[in-house]
Amino acid sequence: MIAIAFIGFRTWQQLRPPVSEPLSSLAIAVSLTPLSAPIIVAKEQGLFKKHGIAMTLKPVHGGVKSFQTLMSGEVDLATTSETVVMFNSFERDDFNVLTSFVESDNDVKLWSIDREISGSLAHALDNARVGIVASSASEYFFDSLLQLHDIPRERVEKVGYPPEALPKALLDEKVDVIAIWEPYGYQLLKQSNQPVHSLDSKGLHSLSFLLVSDRLLVNKQHQDMQRVVSALDDAVNFIHQHPERAKVQVSAYLDMSDDKLSWLWQDYLFRLSLNDSLLLRLKNQARWAQEAGLVEGSTPSFRHILNPGPLVEATQKVSLLE
Repeated sequence: MIAIAFIGFRTWQQLRPPVSEPLSSLAIAVSLTPLSAPIIVAKEQGLFKKHGIAMTLKPVHGGVKSFQTLMSGEVDLATTSETVVMFNSFERDDFNVLTSFVESDNDVKLWSIDREISGSLAHALDNARVGIVASSASEYFFDSLLQLHDIPRERVEKVGYPPEALPKALLDEKVDVIAIWEPYGYQLLKQSNQPVHSLDSKGLHSLSFLLVSDRLLVNKQHQDMQRVVSALDDAVNFIHQHPERAKVQVSAYLDMSDDKLSWLWQDYLFRLSLNDSLLLRLKNQARWAQEAGLVEGSTPSFRHILNPGPLVEATQKVSLLE
């Protein structure tokens, strides 16, 4: 009798109209790059709202600015690269990485106008002024090139710029070479009246784009964080099932041509993950930053800032529904 009554109660629950709950309002700093595609698609497809989140997108230039916007309290979440996470981990531990949502091994590139960089890189970079975004994937990528080609750091001069200023710095001959991620390489190609050279460096540097939140917010609004990750999981599935529709939404948001986005899109692996591979990259980059004298102190406990809880709960919930 108890079992029958319980089944009847569950059936009644399923038949009654759903109770509408107020949406939780959150804001996310979104780096203006195709790597942010799952965030853009989740917003455009109404997936955040579907999971009970009224999400506001705050566009910013680059993961460094995105992280700074989060730490200043202007937003609740941010998109950024693992290099930015690594650098900030030496200074603070009041944030959490909730998930990685895309990876690419060809997003950051080296660009030049006057110097042919596809031949002897050591010769091309001799006494070069190189524009980089300090404490970002741009700087890590460039230093990895120097190490790979046995080029002493003293042979080049690194000049820091915000990401959006790098194409113009190269065009104005303030620097000879720039290391930058997309879509700024695309912008350079559009703006230059001269032939632009780029280095084929596919596979040299794998970049992950991460969803980061304030640690206190994760503790206070854990269910909301799980809902955000669930929306991203839906967005990744949408990208896989409807890539052309997803690209239309992303290209419109970023004001990028469909052809250029399609060319970049093939290098992206969209998936949610938070695994030991990311942990290893964080440790390797920390070792590089220490050896280069870019940070002080001992290696942070990166495992401490990775919070897989919302991701595990979101993906388990999906598995149960399926």
